[in-house]
Amino acid sequence: MQKENTHHGNPEDMAPATIRIDFNDLISGEIKEDVYEGVEKAFGFDGLGAIIVTNAPDFRETKEKVQRNMYRLSQEPKELLQAITKTDASGAHEIGWSERKAHSPFGKSTNKLVTFNRAFRSGNPHKTAIFQDPRFGKEGESVWPATIPRFKQDLSELHSLFISPVLGLLKYFDKYLSHKIRDDKQRKFVDSFLNHYACDHRLLMYFPLDGFETGAEDRYIWENWHIDHGLMTTLSHPIYFTRQGEMCDLDNTALALKDRYGREHQAVFSQDEFMIITASAMFIESAGYIPGTPHTVKISEGMPMDLYRIQAVSFFEPDWNHRMTIPTGESFQEIVERDPCKYEYRDTEFYRDGCYFKEFHEEIAKSVYNVK
Repeated sequence: MQKENTHHGNPEDMAPATIRIDFNDLISGEIKEDVYEGVEKAFGFDGLGAIIVTNAPDFRETKEKVQRNMYRLSQEPKELLQAITKTDASGAHEIGWSERKAHSPFGKSTNKLVTFNRAFRSGNPHKTAIFQDPRFGKEGESVWPATIPRFKQDLSELHSLFISPVLGLLKYFDKYLSHKIRDDKQRKFVDSFLNHYACDHRLLMYFPLDGFETGAEDRYIWENWHIDHGLMTTLSHPIYFTRQGEMCDLDNTALALKDRYGREHQAVFSQDEFMIITASAMFIESAGYIPGTPHTVKISEGMPMDLYRIQAVSFFEPDWNHRMTIPTGESFQEIVERDPCKYEYRDTEFYRDGCYFKEFHEEIAKSVYNVK
């Protein structure tokens, strides 16, 4: 594990360390003390709310296959794309190709991207399932594009690389919380999520920014500030294409994060690495001791504005039948009050202790996609 230097002083003057952890250390069955120290530093009150995973086997080749597939898919006829666009009865969940405009509680809505959405689940769904997740029905199997034969296989191979370190982090989060919550909750993450989860994979293609008529405040922004609503989000380094379809070698993630004091930091990692950040459900399930990480997608100074940006992202979520709880017995308002960056959680104020994750998930989805 590698840690970059931190400036010492009070929180306002201190830059959070960037923590890199080896893939094999995270998937190991044992808890390694140096890895635990890195997790504690990354996700504690003074951390960045993120780690960078290194040395995943064949990662760059695997993820670039998926990203190239997404670019190929975007070039297919509209009729084919419409045929693999599926929406559930509530209107809150899309599977397959999506051109839906997304609203952010931190800023304006955006229509600067399209996505391909496909979820994977654990092999052990809840035995007493009250809710059936529509992403795993027959509709989910009908969205694979027949014109790209390896599309499903390539995404499945990327999923296997993304999910292993995410599951490995659960035991480290349990150890981190062991000094802060009740004894009967000290295996909360392993017991609740190791065998019961969903991974919602999204391939995102952002359009060239020079094609939009936008004001000065958002002309450089692809996606506004937001916090994801699951437990953890895995983000690959993007690749870029010109309008002529040529891949452009650009070593810039165009991704920024905020720490818990509201300070902005560029996400810097290589094509061979990937980043894991935490989300709103994690903030709640950890009684606020692990943050939800605000992030945005925007170009930095000097980046060209005429490129397509393609990124692979995976959202690690509880099973829909999981009942959400704050393990300390505090209210949502109390854990927000303890957080240095209180206002960032305003989109989850509707949370009610004991609600099903389905209810939590759909309230946010309806807000994001303006569904009544």
